[in-house]
Amino acid sequence: MFGHLFIKECKQTAKSMIYWLIILILLIFFNSQLGSMEFAEKPEPGQEDYGMVAGGDEQATMEATLGYLVSEYRSGSFTTYPIGFYKTVKPSQKELKRIHEIVTETTGLSTDQEIDDAMTAAQGDSQIVYGSSPVKPKDGLTFERFCALMEETDDMLGGGSNYSKESLKTNAKTPMTYEQALQQYNDLTEKDHFTGAYARLFSDYMGIMLGILPVFLAATRGMRDRRSRMQALIASRKASSAVIIFSRYFSMIVMLMLPVLLISCIPLSECIKAAGGGIRLDYLAFVKYSVGWLMPTAMISTAVGMVLTELTDTALGVLVQLIWWFLSVFSSMSAMHGGIYGWDLVPRHNTPFNYEGFHAGFSQLAANRALYAGISILLAAVTVWIYSLKRKGRLDIRGKLFGNRKREHKA
Repeated sequence: MFGHLFIKECKQTAKSMIYWLIILILLIFFNSQLGSMEFAEKPEPGQEDYGMVAGGDEQATMEATLGYLVSEYRSGSFTTYPIGFYKTVKPSQKELKRIHEIVTETTGLSTDQEIDDAMTAAQGDSQIVYGSSPVKPKDGLTFERFCALMEETDDMLGGGSNYSKESLKTNAKTPMTYEQALQQYNDLTEKDHFTGAYARLFSDYMGIMLGILPVFLAATRGMRDRRSRMQALIASRKASSAVIIFSRYFSMIVMLMLPVLLISCIPLSECIKAAGGGIRLDYLAFVKYSVGWLMPTAMISTAVGMVLTELTDTALGVLVQLIWWFLSVFSSMSAMHGGIYGWDLVPRHNTPFNYEGFHAGFSQLAANRALYAGISILLAAVTVWIYSLKRKGRLDIRGKLFGNRKREHKA
């Protein structure tokens, strides 16, 4: 009975326009974020540049951050990542005036000419950050006051800027040595087997979409029976409520993960091509990360949509999941480079490197994924209970709500 209903539900999902829209969004998102993926090459002695390594003391942090501030102030536009996506912010005249006051207080530079002269003088410094040069802070500026002013700037820009509390930790960057670059590459090839690193990067981006898209499929599937007036027919079926709900739930999970696995074949093939024949690859890395990292996110998003749709016969689950997803993606910005996974719905590891950070935080990540998988199964079980009560005619929240509204309107 379960297998028959499972296959039938898979076919129903395949006929859904929402399902194909989800696949289209996944493809567009993948192409826009990872379509031009660049692969690391083994560093050679004597190269002019091995990249940058993040981190520094308070002085270096202030100099690098102020370099961002004065250059962005002069351009009149600021780069932010409010929920992990690139955004350009152009402050109002009032906000620009306040930012100018902050620039003056933190650097002592009060005119545009002074700012330009300071930036020119700083060219050639070893800590150049993404094209901006470090600017020395004003004498007597404490780090506490500096952090407070940067927080104010970040708030004006809507969050996710170079001046957020999280960004301050990584703004200062120094040139990487050959030894550091070689160790990073060796971790990539020997410990991550190359594909593991890029499977994490794939999971980082695809997890963002799987945190929200499945709820639309679940809500649409739950509302379909009411629109087609199938409640009476479903209630008369001999199949148990558990079989009906869990066959529907697992069919949606399988159908959602199928395009993810197919899309992952693209970066996998690119990894194989980029690695050549000299690196031992983990050909199942993308499958492992998709199941272990991404599937719990899809499971919980689907379960939220199912339980709230079944309870209310409305699309309330979409709103709830959208709020949760937004807050989760925004809060996980601090862990974009991996190693600090916390309990976020969408863990982030926005780099193919930092294997050590991933290894150190793996137990936390595993606990995170197990928790969400467990909660999703629990929510599916609650959906079974609600569904069973409704089959017996004991629960009709939507009918009661709309019935009360009609009586109030008549009164």
